[in-house]
Amino acid sequence: MSARLRSTLTTISTGNEELDTRLGGGIPHPSFILIEGDNGSGKTTLSLQFVLGALLSGMNVVYISTESTARHLLSQSRNITIDLMKYYVRGQLVVYTMYTPGTEWSRGWVRASFSRLLSGITEMSSRFNLVVVDSLTPLLRHLEYDDVSRLVYTARLLVSTGTTVIATLHQGVVEEVLAKHLRAASDVYYQLDFASIGGRQVKILKVVKVRGVPGLAETTIAFDVDPAFGIKIVPIAAAQA
Repeated sequence: MSARLRSTLTTISTGNEELDTRLGGGIPHPSFILIEGDNGSGKTTLSLQFVLGALLSGMNVVYISTESTARHLLSQSRNITIDLMKYYVRGQLVVYTMYTPGTEWSRGWVRASFSRLLSGITEMSSRFNLVVVDSLTPLLRHLEYDDVSRLVYTARLLVSTGTTVIATLHQGVVEEVLAKHLRAASDVYYQLDFASIGGRQVKILKVVKVRGVPGLAETTIAFDVDPAFGIKIVPIAAAQA
């Protein structure tokens, strides 16, 4: 299944039809996707939505979290109706966590963990169609430009062999030169923000760069995260009303 999907599937549905339409047909596969935004702007939610779409397409997914336990991540997905538990139970979704309460993220520990991470995702690429790293921020606080170059090289290598890589990054937290390196290397760059439109608070998805989707992606997409419906697109005209 894996090899056939890699050779024939060029766009992955997000599992949300309206979001697919706004994004130009879904997300390109294989590709390197960077999602950047402030705390609470929806980086993890959007990543989980993309994961759901990949799983519904029959893909195998590995999710690497630096900020949450597997249990909390699965609970979070269930709370916004992106329930991933059944995929996790049957092994189609694998969750690894680097988050350990009380662990001091020293420079030496991070660099060693980062090297293991790169080796691990390279080895896993033969078994998984989609790799998510959420988020890079705690790592990049302790890494240098050469380390990011290794990350970019690994991501590009995985893409060349048919694996999509999604990484999230907090806005304005890591050194700008590192963030720029990642943005330049990405095939798809989504920037998340907040906006008050007509007195209504919404999240904003800006499609800064995208390659490989069949349709024309909108440049600005407003959305809410509804516990009953998950990601809910808010038409700009309705938000302004």
